[in-house]
Amino acid sequence: MTRLAELLPFNAGETIASYCSRLAVACGYRHSRSFANDLGFRFQGLVVGNYTDVKQFASVLDVPESKLSPGVIVTENRTSTFSGQKLTRALMERYRLRLCPLCIRDDERNLEGRKGFRAYGRTEWLVSPIRTCETHGTKLITPIGEDARQYMHDFAVNLAIAAANVEEFLSQAEPMDTDSLQSYVQARLRGMPTASPWLDTMPLYTAVRLCEIVGAAERHGVRFKPKTLSDQELSAAAHTGFNILSGGADEFRDWLVGKTEGFYRKNSDLGGRFLFGRLYEKVAYETDDSAYDPIRHIMREVVINTLPLGPGEEFFGPVTERRIHSVHSASREYGIHPARLAKLLAAAGLITVEASKFTFEKILVAADTMERFVAEAKKGLNATEAKAALNAKGTQFEQLVKLGYIKADVEDETGVFSFINRFSPSEIEEFLRKLKGAVTCKDDGSLVDLQQTRKRAICSFGEVVELLFGGKLSRVAVASCEYGLGATRVDVDEVRDLTAGASHDGIPIHHLVKLMPSSSKITRVLLAEKRIPTVRLRNPVTRNLQDYVAPKDLAAFMREFVSLGSLATQAERRTWTVKKELHDRGVMPIFVAGGMPFYRRSEAEIAD
Repeated sequence: MTRLAELLPFNAGETIASYCSRLAVACGYRHSRSFANDLGFRFQGLVVGNYTDVKQFASVLDVPESKLSPGVIVTENRTSTFSGQKLTRALMERYRLRLCPLCIRDDERNLEGRKGFRAYGRTEWLVSPIRTCETHGTKLITPIGEDARQYMHDFAVNLAIAAANVEEFLSQAEPMDTDSLQSYVQARLRGMPTASPWLDTMPLYTAVRLCEIVGAAERHGVRFKPKTLSDQELSAAAHTGFNILSGGADEFRDWLVGKTEGFYRKNSDLGGRFLFGRLYEKVAYETDDSAYDPIRHIMREVVINTLPLGPGEEFFGPVTERRIHSVHSASREYGIHPARLAKLLAAAGLITVEASKFTFEKILVAADTMERFVAEAKKGLNATEAKAALNAKGTQFEQLVKLGYIKADVEDETGVFSFINRFSPSEIEEFLRKLKGAVTCKDDGSLVDLQQTRKRAICSFGEVVELLFGGKLSRVAVASCEYGLGATRVDVDEVRDLTAGASHDGIPIHHLVKLMPSSSKITRVLLAEKRIPTVRLRNPVTRNLQDYVAPKDLAAFMREFVSLGSLATQAERRTWTVKKELHDRGVMPIFVAGGMPFYRRSEAEIAD
C-alpha cells in the first residue's frame, strides 16, 4: 500500500470514482482528470469501470483489484452493472451530486483520513429508486444550485462547491420514509434475500420500472404523466407498485384484469394504450428489450383471456385463437343478428341484465360457450318458424303453447342453458305425428277445419285439440291440399255434442221480460234490487257463465207481489183510479221499482 492509499481509506459502499476524486483533491488537484492523467490512467475509465484503468489505479495504490471492485460500476451501452445487478441510465443519477447532507456531516466528524476529504459518495446514492437515507430518514438531495457538468462524476470537487455554505447545505435535509421498493432494491444490491422471488427473476431495472409504472397507474390512472409527479409521489407510487407485485405473477395478472374493465367505458377500444396506458407504451414502443418479454407475455394472455380478440388481430404478436367472443364478433362469425343473439343470451342467463345494456361489442361470453350456444340456437325455431311448421291459423299456435302442447323454452343438450321462446323441431314433429295418429277416416267433403269447427261448435280450440288427442272423435280426416293443423278436418256436430254444457231450467234474463207483465226497465230494477234473486249458471250452448232466474224464484215473486199496472190491467181501469181506491181502503205499496208501485198480492186482491 502506497502513501497515497494511506492518505484516505477506501470506504465500504464507496464508488471507485469517488475515492479517486477525494485523493485528487487531497493532493491539491483542481479535478480528478489531471490527477489520473499524471498517474497513467483515465478518470473516465474508472467512472465506466474500464478494466485497464481500474487495474492501473489499483497498481498506483498498491492494493489488490479485489479491494476496489465493490466500488466499480461497469457501464456499457447505457446500462450500468454493479453488485451483480443491472440498471439503465434512466435509473442512475451520475451527472449531478446526489447525497444525504447529514451523512456528509457525519463522515467529516467520524471517519479516518485527512480532514476535509473524508466525506465520500455511495454507490447507492447513484440509484434513482433509492430516495431516502436509511440512517437519517431523510430524502437524498441534489444540492441547490449545483451544476456538475464542468466536473462530471468528480465527487469531491462538486461537494466542495455545494458545501461552501454549510448551514444552507444542511438545511436542505428533509424527512422522508423509505418505500418498500427501495428496500427491495437495496436488498438486491447488497446480496440479501428479498420479499419477491418473482421480481428477482427479472433484471433489477425491469423490476423497478414495472413497480413504478404499476404504482403510478394505480394512484393516478393508467395515463399518468411521470413528469408531473414529485419525488414524494414517485416514492409513494413505487411503494404501491411493489406491494401489488411482490406477491408474484398472479397479482400482476389480477391487476391487469382490473384495468381491462376500462373496456366497458364509453368510447373505449381494445388498444393496449387505452387499456394499460404508460405500461403499454413502455413495453410496446419505448423499448424492445427482451427483459420485458415476460411482462408482454402476461399482458397478452390477460387481454386474450378477457377481451374479444381473435385471429387477424394483434397484441404483442398475431392472435391465433379466440377465447372470448363479443355479441358483435359472434354475430359476424356465425351469421346471426346481434340484437337477436343478445336477447337469446340474456334469456338463457349467460349474460346479466347489466351486461345486456352494453353495446354489442362489449357483451362478452367465453368463445367455446358462445360457439356451442349459437349451434344450439340455430337448431331451435322462433315463433314464426314454429307456427309455419305446424301450419297453425290465427292464434292456434299461441294457444298450443299456453296449454302446454308445445314447450316454449328449449334446453341445450347438456342442460347448461335454455333458449327462451325457442321451439324444438323434434317437438314440433312429435306434435304433428300425434295429430296424424288421430286420423280415423278419409275426407269426404262433409268435415270442416279446426278454425271453423271452433266457431260453429261454439267451443275453444283447446277443447278440440283435447278431443283429437284423447281419441274422442270418431270422424277425423286430413285434407290433401294442406298439411299440419290446417289440413285437419272434423265433424262439427260431433264436436258440438261433446262440448255442449249441461242443460238446466234456469230462465235467461232476456227471456224474463216476456214472462213478466212489466217493462224491461222495471224488470232490471227488480233484479238489481234483488227483489227477484238470480244465480250464475253456465250457458248450455256457449258454456259461458251468465245470470239466470230459477223458475221457482220467479213463481214465488209472482205469488207474493203484484204491480199497480197489472192490477189496473186486470180491472180494466186507470192506474190512478186503482191506486186511489187502494189508498182509501188502507192498502199501501210494499215497494216501488222503476217508478211502479208493488203491492202484496194477498192485500190487493182482498181489497179488490
